[in-house]
Amino acid sequence: MVKQIELDWSEGIEIEKAFFPEDKLGRVRYATFLTKLLASQGFDKARAEGDQKRNYVLNLNAEWGAGKTYFLKRWSEDIKEYYPVVYVDAWKKDYSDDPLMTVIASIIEQLRKQAGKDKDSPEFKVPRKLIGLLKAAAPGIARGLFKRYVGIDPVEVMNADNDNIGSIKGEDGENLTDVNGKPIDMGFAASEAVKYLIDEHDAKSAAIENLKTSVFEWVSAVVGKELPAFIFIDELDRCRPSYAVEMLETIKHIFDIKGVVFVVATDTEQLQHAVKAIYGEGFDAKIYLSRFFNSRYSLKAPDLENFLEVHSDASKLSGDYLRDLNIEVLPFNEDAKTTLRNISVVLDAFKVSARTAIQIADRIVATISNMPRGSKIDILMLTTLLCIKEKDHNLFDEIVSGKFERIIQSGDSQKTIYLSDFLETYIPESSHMRHIEMHFDPQEYASYFKTSPYSSPVVNQYTSGSYRLYLIEYLKEILSSHFGSSGKSRSIIYNLGGRRKSPDQEQTPLEKIGKALTEEYKKHQNDTDAQTLGVPALLWVKFLYIKNKFESIDMDEYKDFVELASPLDWMGKDELPEID
Repeated sequence: MVKQIELDWSEGIEIEKAFFPEDKLGRVRYATFLTKLLASQGFDKARAEGDQKRNYVLNLNAEWGAGKTYFLKRWSEDIKEYYPVVYVDAWKKDYSDDPLMTVIASIIEQLRKQAGKDKDSPEFKVPRKLIGLLKAAAPGIARGLFKRYVGIDPVEVMNADNDNIGSIKGEDGENLTDVNGKPIDMGFAASEAVKYLIDEHDAKSAAIENLKTSVFEWVSAVVGKELPAFIFIDELDRCRPSYAVEMLETIKHIFDIKGVVFVVATDTEQLQHAVKAIYGEGFDAKIYLSRFFNSRYSLKAPDLENFLEVHSDASKLSGDYLRDLNIEVLPFNEDAKTTLRNISVVLDAFKVSARTAIQIADRIVATISNMPRGSKIDILMLTTLLCIKEKDHNLFDEIVSGKFERIIQSGDSQKTIYLSDFLETYIPESSHMRHIEMHFDPQEYASYFKTSPYSSPVVNQYTSGSYRLYLIEYLKEILSSHFGSSGKSRSIIYNLGGRRKSPDQEQTPLEKIGKALTEEYKKHQNDTDAQTLGVPALLWVKFLYIKNKFESIDMDEYKDFVELASPLDWMGKDELPEID
């Protein structure tokens, strides 16, 4: 019966002087599930006596940003209480050319500490015989010794072109000679080469068997812990291709030790590229990698809202920070988390990768931080343009030039596709009704509405709260209009200052919006939620655009914001803690 273990990641912890925050994605349930799965695969008393212990290799697959390192670090740290555990950061060790010794050194050091033994403890000494056998098994060393004592390079012998029995010729047709310059006798060379290969194979086999015995002894020395032992290999996809492939071969052929389970964390797609770098583009890397793993478990892509909260400098989007800079943004939210949530809604709609999401968030923060005091900016508009710039440079240029327009020919008729229509099909329908939030008090901006030049002002009855508009309505009514491609006259929504162009003009745009807000309130006066959702929220954004002169930010300014910030690329650390 597998021990029932429930892991708890509700609080942050420090692991090896690095802080790992609480689990905001609910990933702990995956770690709990996998612990039970691997524990039962590696050791089960219910199986026949000779089959109780098994070797098992799991590929933990996740794209960059899904938090593999956070996941493995917290998981491996928590189960040390129950099982012998080893964690290997392959990328930090790939300066070494020997994956085998990397794993052995990590096993000895970490299991020794878990067993409470000092460095001189005999249980955790590598046997001299094992060291000798491992050295003998190393092809490069064995080849050198063979050449030194026999006088022949076995590789030259095996690659040579044999035209006659008496001597061996190289590829250039010349007779091959030994180290003393004498022609090599074929019979002697063949005999010695075969002996060399057999000896090397025997030495390697003996070394491997001795190593397996030693590893299991080290595992058993961790008293009070149950089988199986867990060995976690992290960051393999970031290693040199040759090192990554050698590590997999080492795990497959040397560490197939009963009672030991491996968890190899990779971005499997990137690892396939590494394999192809070794074996060629036409090589089937997917099938090749499947040889090394018993199963694969894929972590889902991270939720961008929580992801950005961890990886971005959210403090620079807070109300306090913006007030200190005297920067006005729309939609404004006192809480930076709400602004990040709005940004993540746009990023999700444009299906950007986790890495690109961080880059865009950093560019937004950098843009705001470097704006002159007294500046204004629409964060949603900036985010949308940064996404479009990443996805399609030509489309971006069309939009910021105010020249976006597509003509579709249908028989004898033509249809004009404006940006508002285009964006409706460009982003997935599942994102259309996602909410954009704006927490504000309408009374601060208008205690009453003037709805026409002749009527009396109407009291503004909207109250402070969270106003939510739909993303698709923002893109069609605000962004598309700002860039002159909504299929409507820009002056319907925008007019500098909202002033009357002439004394006989019936309504200014601001008066039109005030009238629309009044009508919406009457329509929903008994439904508080309806007063703050959808059309009323959109109308308030339009009202603020005119009232606070956000419409004065012209297309060239947004183009400059994006083009100045776009070269800023987030390089990342090893992999930031969290999400995972």
